[in-house]
Amino acid sequence: MRSLKLLLYLFISCLCFGCKSSLPQKSRINKQNDVYVLSFADLSFSVSAKKGGRIISFKCRDKELLTSDLVHSKYYGATFWLSPQSNYWPQYRCVDELPYKAEIDGQILRLVSSPDSLSGISIIKEFSVSERDSSILINYSVRNVSCQLKRFAPWDVVRVHGGLSFFPVGEADQMNKSDVTGAYEDKGIMWVPCPDGTNERGQKLYSTAYEGWIAHYYKELLFIKCFPDIGPGEVPPGQGEAEIFVAPKGRYLELENHGRYTELPPGESLVYQQKWFLKDVSDGRVSDWTSKLKRYIDKQKNVDKACFCTGKDLWYQICPFSTINTTRSVSLSSPCGSYSFFKLAPNSAANA
Repeated sequence: MRSLKLLLYLFISCLCFGCKSSLPQKSRINKQNDVYVLSFADLSFSVSAKKGGRIISFKCRDKELLTSDLVHSKYYGATFWLSPQSNYWPQYRCVDELPYKAEIDGQILRLVSSPDSLSGISIIKEFSVSERDSSILINYSVRNVSCQLKRFAPWDVVRVHGGLSFFPVGEADQMNKSDVTGAYEDKGIMWVPCPDGTNERGQKLYSTAYEGWIAHYYKELLFIKCFPDIGPGEVPPGQGEAEIFVAPKGRYLELENHGRYTELPPGESLVYQQKWFLKDVSDGRVSDWTSKLKRYIDKQKNVDKACFCTGKDLWYQICPFSTINTTRSVSLSSPCGSYSFFKLAPNSAANA
């Protein structure tokens, strides 16, 4: 519940920053050579069809979240992989490197991987903007086009500059391990401060997660990515539900989440949905927001649980397949003011 309150606080705070924008309030998709740019208000989200359908830029108010190929020539931006690493390393080139065929379907950017007999899979990536909450909706679909049973899990990788990363820890499990310098758990939240750049080798943190989200703060940008929460028994072998990789010398971080380890028969598909938020939190009202955030966690530990949504309600609030059911509202006070949320009901349609 404490982690839920934290995410509610983050989400509410995000709504405070820049909510009175004079920028255009209609999403659009533009093509620039092989790069497709989704834009809405102060957000810009760029995908390269030529480079494996990779996300190469995510900006808010022209402030960049993702690392570029100037930081690392191969491992940059954000991408989709197959898991576990023990079975799918290196990744098939059709997954992460070869060109994807792109098409624009209304407000959806759809990219399809090249046919590949070696991997026996076909991948469809769909990206769109939710104008309702200024978020990016991501839909990955993997189809087994071989004649054999496939076993794998979805694996999302976001490469960012070092800042402050954090997420709620789930169940105690043997997967929970780390050699990341400075990482620590406090009141159920895992905190990974900015690396000091002294690590000669890569470092990795593996953990269970709770409520299905990871957040990262870097140079006045707050990034939150939301994904389906899974149990320890569903995590692919040798992996964590949430992982953070620190590259040598702290050149970049990877914010990683794994989906359910699945057996996929020939002809069947697996779908993995996510929702990303990016906000500029440079507003002077909450300039020292990290300190206030920690104080807020401490302050809320004795608050009546009845005034908060359940984790399931919150997932419907921020998940792509949501629809509003205004039968009950709940209120929450934050340092930015008081806000009301609606209890939401699930909807199978990926509509926001």
